[in-house]
Amino acid sequence: MIQTDSLQLTHQSLGFFSHKTKDRILISSLILFNEGGFNNVTTASIAKHTGILEGTLWYHFNSKKDILSNHIQLLQKVFLSVNQQNKSKDFEKIISEFFQSYNIIWDFRYILRDNFQKTFEGDESILKSITEINNYLDKWAENRILHSFDSGLIKINSKEIENLSEIILVIGRYWLDFSMKKYPSIGINSLRLKGLKHIITILNPFLNTQGIPIIKNMLKQY
Repeated sequence: MIQTDSLQLTHQSLGFFSHKTKDRILISSLILFNEGGFNNVTTASIAKHTGILEGTLWYHFNSKKDILSNHIQLLQKVFLSVNQQNKSKDFEKIISEFFQSYNIIWDFRYILRDNFQKTFEGDESILKSITEINNYLDKWAENRILHSFDSGLIKINSKEIENLSEIILVIGRYWLDFSMKKYPSIGINSLRLKGLKHIITILNPFLNTQGIPIIKNMLKQY
């Protein structure tokens, strides 16, 4: 039986998995792909991490590509589940949604981080799915900044919105991997928090003063 504690994945993502074998394989592979990269992880290592025989894995999935496709579908489902308040102008709801979305991006970060072009060269279907989910999240980040501007949470020049959203996504996608190498003795949860604080630091010059205490309070509960 694998360990699925919050040190590996956040509760937002774990809540979408059951204890069934197929879901346990998806959790193990997600953790391993995040840690080692999609191309470097074998089905044998996934099976070992899950606590099953490799043949059992093949019973549920035809290939690693099949696992990736399932992860992409899950990412979409989990992400949409925490983005239900996307029209709200309540500062606390906007910030809470942002915090949760940040966690999910990290939970599925290998999909957004790894280069799959050579791996799936000629397989237009899976490459299209990967491109679509990446484009979706790029657009989401830009729209969240724009919505925060429209709601009064931040004050920003419209020309800076794209740059700000790109910086936020870069941190979401790559910070944890960079920080784990730089700070090997610090736990993952602390590194997540540190990355989130980096994003807040970037946003801070643009924040409405009413939003600052809300963020500080949420960081204490993180």
